Amino acid sequence: MFLFCLLAIFFLNINPILASERNIFGLHLTQTSDLDSAKDIINSNSGDWGYVTVVIRTDQLDVNTWQEFFDNCRKYHIIPIIRLATIMQNNYWVTPSESDIDNLANLLNSLNWPTIPKYIIPFNEINHAKEWGGEINIKEFTDIFIYTSQKFKSLDSDFYILSSALDLAASETSTTKSAKNIYQEIYSYNPKYFDSFDALASHSYPNHGYIGTPDDTGQHSIRGYQWELDFIRKLGINNSYPVFITETGWPHREGVSKNNQYYSVKTTVDFYAKALTVWQQDEKVIAVTPFIYNYSQDPFDHFSWLDPQEQLYPEYQSIIDLPKNQNHPKQITKFAVQKINLPFLIFSQNQQSGSLELKNIGQSIWGESNFCLEAHSSSNIKATPICTNNSLVYPGRITKIPFQFQIDTYLEKSYLGWKDTPQYEIDSLSSTSTIYHPKDNFWQRFKNWFKEFLS
Repeated sequence: MFLFCLLAIFFLNINPILASERNIFGLHLTQTSDLDSAKDIINSNSGDWGYVTVVIRTDQLDVNTWQEFFDNCRKYHIIPIIRLATIMQNNYWVTPSESDIDNLANLLNSLNWPTIPKYIIPFNEINHAKEWGGEINIKEFTDIFIYTSQKFKSLDSDFYILSSALDLAASETSTTKSAKNIYQEIYSYNPKYFDSFDALASHSYPNHGYIGTPDDTGQHSIRGYQWELDFIRKLGINNSYPVFITETGWPHREGVSKNNQYYSVKTTVDFYAKALTVWQQDEKVIAVTPFIYNYSQDPFDHFSWLDPQEQLYPEYQSIIDLPKNQNHPKQITKFAVQKINLPFLIFSQNQQSGSLELKNIGQSIWGESNFCLEAHSSSNIKATPICTNNSLVYPGRITKIPFQFQIDTYLEKSYLGWKDTPQYEIDSLSSTSTIYHPKDNFWQRFKNWFKEFLS
């Protein structure tokens, strides 16, 4: 057997789909462990590659935890949207520092994501003082947001930055600021902010009081993102932003204690089903992850899809039963040749067998889709392609793939090879000989073979 240097090969699985055929469906998770039960809802009724939004805090930077989450997203066909956060102190979120951003970026860049792009949301509703160190600071936010975008993209151009979503219903108070004034003040301070994100993250809730209807329009409705896009355009920004609605939804009466100012669970579910139709018909909307899948305690128990016993409210079954589409996200297929196994002596005009050992170091799971490398051998050698069978090969795993080959005639330089692999030279014992051997380290292999023969 021969040991070769690592060879990494990249190619993308790209299957463009019409916007109307995309799958916008997703959920907002409280913690990564909720994925196991949420996955069957997200990809229910023929859906595939739906979305989750989940928060990563600066005190939650365990590599194994997040790699396991991404591996599960890969296995369950879930596209993650990661929102960056710091830690809570004195009832407000600590203002992020550049070192906080560096730590978050370095961790997330070190992980093997399930798909590309890699979606990142820096921060949350910064028009609330409690979300930004106890005070609303437009200049500080804008500077650190631009730094965050530049940091992530300097590590990997596949990072895809979403804007920091605002509370569209907030008014001008001592601790809140309206979305209109936030956008206006950011633009006045540094309009480059609007070039530092790739898409709009929006919290398009049915406000005020979360008791609007799916038919409402305007800033405080489920179409609030349309107001945001229009207002940003009026500022003089001509960018065309896709939209990710990373929070939305209707609270219901049920919870730790009943709240009759909200709708019944059935009404909230009916409203949400109608809202999904609205968003699906708007080609700008890429994903919708309603808040929140599992938070059955105060203060978000009325938004939770799960009850205090962590059981799904039965009315949500009608959402599960809705027909859903399939996304076809890009994935990097990447492999490393570990070794090739060839016979010690190779006889021409005879079919020979060998195997190539490949390590999956990409994003895709081999076997879910066809993985084949066509033969690129010298003209005198016929070889079968390198193809996986139906067995699944996950990233990090090594698989041995058999192949057959036959040497028909003599050629001064004979070699085996496949697309994007090295050429493995094969020498004849002489120009008239019909016996060949792998060129690499032939005499060492001969000694090993002879020792085995004698023993």
